[in-house]
Amino acid sequence: MICVENEDDSLLFRRAYWQVVRELDTERLREWERSRVTLPQLRVLFHIRKSPGITTADLARLLGITISTTSGLVIKLADRGLVQRVAVPDDRRQAALYLTDAASVLVSEISDTWRPFLVHVAEELGNDLDSVTLALERIAAAAARVRAVEPPLPEPEAADGAPA
Repeated sequence: MICVENEDDSLLFRRAYWQVVRELDTERLREWERSRVTLPQLRVLFHIRKSPGITTADLARLLGITISTTSGLVIKLADRGLVQRVAVPDDRRQAALYLTDAASVLVSEISDTWRPFLVHVAEELGNDLDSVTLALERIAAAAARVRAVEPPLPEPEAADGAPA
């Protein structure tokens, strides 16, 4: 692993990262606002669409947040009719999570609106598209490696000291 030699390199990377996030997320934020779904809720919906039947615990690991936080998001989405929880026969404490038809439509609409914007950005990159794509893949892989060695987030405690 190469260490960042000086703070300037790290600062330039962070600035570029946040500039990209701001520029790309503007379109998605408009769609989220129209859908009245928060970013964390939308992340849950996209993960469930990618892995139908995922459990709350597995979803929490993927999201990098606590099980209790994930459970709260799932409950809100279920109350809105966007997520269906199905008991797992082997373990009644677990529930398999599935998108409802309404959620599938919502996620597809957001994806369909977002996809053309990214196509235009890719076209704008022209000959640089391959190198930018490779750099993005390397960033994603590096972030996954760093996340893999970080300890999991502790569950919050209730007032009596027991897990919430």
